[in-house]
Formats: sequence, structure tokens, C-alpha cells
Amino acid sequence: MDATHEPTLLPLDVPFLPDADYCRLVRNLGDRIASVHFSLFEPSIPDARHAGDRLSVDALLGWLASLPGVRRLALLNSRFHAPESYSPETLAELVSRLKRLAGAGVLDGIVYADVYLLFALAEADPELCARLEAVPSVNACLDAADKAFSHFDAIRASGFRQPGRLVLDRSLNRRLPELRRTVAALRQARPRLSIVLMANEGCLYQCPFKPAHDAHMAHARLDSENAPSGDGFSRNVRLGCQRMFHADPGRLLASPFIRPEDQSAYAGLADVLKLCGRSRGPGVMRRIVEAYARGSFAGNLLLLMDSMEPLAGVMRLPNEDIPADFLRRVTTCVKNCTDCGWCGDLAESLLTHTKPGIPSMD
Repeated sequence: MDATHEPTLLPLDVPFLPDADYCRLVRNLGDRIASVHFSLFEPSIPDARHAGDRLSVDALLGWLASLPGVRRLALLNSRFHAPESYSPETLAELVSRLKRLAGAGVLDGIVYADVYLLFALAEADPELCARLEAVPSVNACLDAADKAFSHFDAIRASGFRQPGRLVLDRSLNRRLPELRRTVAALRQARPRLSIVLMANEGCLYQCPFKPAHDAHMAHARLDSENAPSGDGFSRNVRLGCQRMFHADPGRLLASPFIRPEDQSAYAGLADVLKLCGRSRGPGVMRRIVEAYARGSFAGNLLLLMDSMEPLAGVMRLPNEDIPADFLRRVTTCVKNCTDCGWCGDLAESLLTHTKPGIPSMD
């Protein structure tokens, strides 16, 4: 990018969190915020996180009403549900919440990962579902147009409205020719479809743990009372991504994140950047949203990244020192990290280990 030109800053999709300062920031950013995604704040209604805080429907409605002018999408993105969860009787609480929010005009659609759930909801309340968009989760890993068309077909058959936006697979952030082809095919078929890219999920590139990780998260929500606290993180430290990141910090830079400074490279391809990190609390999310809204960040890049953030307690990766040709290098390589070593060499030159070992939940 020519340094004499102002960077192109994309609109953002951000989590909703019930916090006054955070919601004030979202409102003040105006049309920089395209949409918010949110939990239904009821432990019996699973999404792709461990059970969190409970919030009454009235309270949730009030918070969402305080964010006018943005699309609002409820997260029903657990990978799977218990077989008995698909009955109308079991879905009654979920349907009741969705009806209250939709009736108040603060709900545009749902984000799903389990297609069985779409058909079960439509069977439970077809009139409600005909009013709501069904938006495939980023965890559907839509990295080609034909995969998206398959979901569009299932959504049509279920009776939900077609999605106005689509979040493409994270790997496409680093595979620009494939991203261009996919976006071109989608826009030819659906010119008004908004293309969204995940910006700050710092998972392993083409993460081999992902199918099992999503399944573990869904399973924990099936029996949330008996799920050990911190069990998922401990498993990732002992057996998973945190262990691999710590053993080879080059993997941190190979992760398919989009830095705040690199938004311009995706202008014309993406319409919106999605930011994640809702489980990290409003203070952290304010920092993340502000960095992407500003288009720059000076500090430890790991603090902006969901999945990498535990390592920020033992490592520092100064974002301002990442070289200007970083994005070009990581989007034009063949992704054979073992044989390449460029990200590893860069990490070795930039990283400071502030504490020994891997972070602990203790």
C-alpha cells in the first residue's frame, strides 16, 4: 500500500456485551459498526462457548434496543445438540426468546452451525422463522462458493430467510486468489450479499484440532453443570494449540488473522470484518474494537487475538515492529511452514518471552 494514501477501514461486526461503556463505544462508532452478534444469555440455550451469564429477556431487549441502526444476530452456533433438543417442547424456551426479540424489532436473524436445528425451529414456529435470516457460522468453514450454495439451499428448504451476509472461512484471509474467485462467484449469484471476513481469531492455520474442539465445546454445553471449569483451556495447553504455539512461535504469525493495519488489502473483496472475543469481557473488547476502528495498534499483538491471548501473559509480539511486507509474504507462500521457516525466523526476531513456560489457569 502506498504510504501517502489513507488506509481503507472496513465496517465491523462486533459482539454485543451488556456493558454501558462498551455499548457507548459501539453507538459512537456509528456506521463503522455493521452488525452485532450476541448470546441469548440463557445457559439452557447453547452457543459455541461455555455457559456464561444469565440475562432476562427484558434486560437483553433493552440492551439491544440501545444499539439502533445495526443488524442484530443471535448466536445459536453450537456444533451439535442433544437428539432430544430438536423437539418443539424442548425448543419452547428458545422460540419464546426469539419471538420476544423479533417482535420488539431487535432481532434480524440467527447464526447457526447445526442445520438440523434450522428445520427443528421451523417446525416449532414456521411463522417466526420466516421472519428471520439464517446465517451460517464461520465454523461452517465456507471456503468455496459451492459450499455456500449448499447452505443457501438448506436455508430455503427450512423456511428461514436467506442470509444478507456470509462469513467466509478464515483460511481465505491468507489465500487471496481463492478468496477472489469465491467472492466473484458469490457476488455473481447474489450481488447484494455482504461478504464478511474473520479478522482476529488467532487459531492455527487450517487448525487440525478444530472439529474435535467444536465438538468438545458443544458437549460441554450439553452437561454444563458437570463440565470442569477451564477444562478446554487445560486440554489445549497439554495437548492442543497452546502447546503447538509455545513450541513453535512462528505458528502465531502463520495464523490467518488480519491486522488492523492490513484492512486496505481486503477492500473490494470483503464488505465487513468480524471481530471475536466476547468471552474475554467488555474491557478487552473495547481495546480490540478501538484498534480495528482506528486501523492501527501499538502493543502486544497477542492481546488482540482470540485463541492466542493466553500467551500474551508469557510472550510479547510488538505489532508495530511487524515488517511492511508481512502481509505480502504470508499471502503468497505455499503454507508449508515446516519447510519454509520465514514466520519462525520473524517470530524469533520479534518475540520477547516475559515469563517462562505456558500460561496456566491457576
